[in-house]
Amino acid sequence: MKWDAMTGVAGHMDVKYDGGDADRHLLDSAQYARSVDGSGRLYRLVSHYCLHGEVLSGKKQSDLRCFSAPPREGSFDSTLVILTALTHQYPAFNDVYKKAFDWLVAKVMGHIKEALSGTSNVKELVDVIKEQAKSSSELNTLLANGLIKANDNLASLHEKMMVSIPGLIEAAKSPMRAALAPVGKSCNQITQFSDSEHPVVISEPEALAIRSDGDVVVGDPGDYVVTRIYSLSVDSGVCRVEIEGYAGTYHGKINDVALTQPNNPYTRALNRHDPLKVRARPVFKDGELHRLFITEA
Repeated sequence: MKWDAMTGVAGHMDVKYDGGDADRHLLDSAQYARSVDGSGRLYRLVSHYCLHGEVLSGKKQSDLRCFSAPPREGSFDSTLVILTALTHQYPAFNDVYKKAFDWLVAKVMGHIKEALSGTSNVKELVDVIKEQAKSSSELNTLLANGLIKANDNLASLHEKMMVSIPGLIEAAKSPMRAALAPVGKSCNQITQFSDSEHPVVISEPEALAIRSDGDVVVGDPGDYVVTRIYSLSVDSGVCRVEIEGYAGTYHGKINDVALTQPNNPYTRALNRHDPLKVRARPVFKDGELHRLFITEA
């Protein structure tokens, strides 16, 4: 369906579920319901911020409404649509502005993901938006009517976002956690804006950090040597491992299709007590290694 051509639609976001049960076109029903509810609340929150330059809080209501379109046949992948009654009153809702709106919402939502998983930089976000606005009059119009609320050539954008983004991130925490309900359980990752050139991918390490109330940070992918695998579930990928350069043992998770194959590197290392070189993404808690998410060996 061509959402850009539908009257009243300000923008749309496709949501895709990958890995685990989702690869068999299955998701836990309660987790899926929470995810759709959380995604809708998150999408409306960020859309309102981008269009009106304010963070919804408390009992404050938005003039935007979020609807869920029917999932594609044979898939849980869904589309959320932002509708408003102001289409003919406010130029930002004209068809020509919808791509710019989707781009802006996706960039802000990506920043929220990074902030909640321990890595973010508001200045970098502002710089990306400013650079895009140089070549997009549509984005300039959106910013002037929303985040800036003044035609001042983006001069106040940095100050406005530095002040308002922390409140937006705090408001986004609850709906984001709900949106990620299936991750690590029924699926391995969720992709927001999956049909666009600016997808926001949230994998299990990031979901773990976002759900945590402590100082949890997702590190960059890297190479590790697992000196021994002490336990391993072939069904879930959950394992307990010893890692070169780190004292003690650590919880891990293997998200590698090779684990489902007979005589794979992981079960061989388990049975033989052999070391194994892996590619993995670490999660740190209070500055110390907390968990290792292994993607290949």
